[in-house]
Amino acid sequence: MVARMKPSVPILCYRNVSPVCGVAPAEFRAHLEWLAAHAWHSVPLDLVIDYVKGGPEPPPYSYALTFDDCYLDNWVHAAPILRDLGVRASFGVATAYLHDGPRRPDAATPDADLRELPVARDAWDRAVERNDPTAFMNRTELRALVAEQGHDLFGHTHTHQACFRSDRPIDQMPGDIHPGVRGIYLEMRDGLPMYPSGSAYAHDGFWPASSDLLANRLVARTTQERIEFCLNEFNLCRERLEELVGRPSRAMSWPWGEYDAVAIEAALLAGYEAALSMDCGANRPGTPPFALRRVRMQGGVGTRELGRWLCIASHPLLAGLFRKVYRRPRI
Repeated sequence: MVARMKPSVPILCYRNVSPVCGVAPAEFRAHLEWLAAHAWHSVPLDLVIDYVKGGPEPPPYSYALTFDDCYLDNWVHAAPILRDLGVRASFGVATAYLHDGPRRPDAATPDADLRELPVARDAWDRAVERNDPTAFMNRTELRALVAEQGHDLFGHTHTHQACFRSDRPIDQMPGDIHPGVRGIYLEMRDGLPMYPSGSAYAHDGFWPASSDLLANRLVARTTQERIEFCLNEFNLCRERLEELVGRPSRAMSWPWGEYDAVAIEAALLAGYEAALSMDCGANRPGTPPFALRRVRMQGGVGTRELGRWLCIASHPLLAGLFRKVYRRPRI
């Protein structure tokens, strides 16, 4: 008799839930209502980590729900819907942008005027260029998500830093510059050359040779320098999350879904047990815990499409057929 194949547990990945960017609140609610109507139920990310490492099998129709970046709109628009429908989620925090402040109103607050709250599309520019992290959730809001609403946090590195993958310039309009690039140059200004960018955790990369704002020359970083950078970032992130909620974080997520063996080794040394990727495929015993697969959720995804994706992601054979793993881009 052929042994039953262990099922795969889908992990959904959202970022923005907002009327102005990302997934609209009505779309998000429709997703969660469809899941509930079709017997799907959310489980803690820790349960999925235990499962892929050989632990107990989750109940049928289990899925995990994750948010990267911890934008304020997760608090304003997503959290009230999660609370209303009794769905548990995990939120990824880039800890350099933790800040103090009062609990801001959410969409369930009577007569709340949400128009003046910062939105996710401006979050990185505000945080990096203006030292204003208020488009991300603050410590008060994050503690409330955990202590009052039963959600979890995971690491999303400290600074979510990009690097230049090549020293060959490319043509790029200012509006097309990835927000992560704004952390490479000390100051963004017209006329700066642009280069192919990527995760500073997955590539040794190239960096400005000096802090001179007029200097455009790049120098290559060594792998040892990258290891030290990763260790500092991952340790800072894990320590600050533990300070925030009183317990260590077991998981992190790779910025832009990029990773390699060096980054994984650094994450292990920093005390993490797993990492979330943007790979497609199965989450079942034997899945590499530092490359957990996720289903990317975007605006415009209807419930029929969500159902198809879950059918694939939850089936051990179909998920394997549609497997897609991050590969380092050729320069």
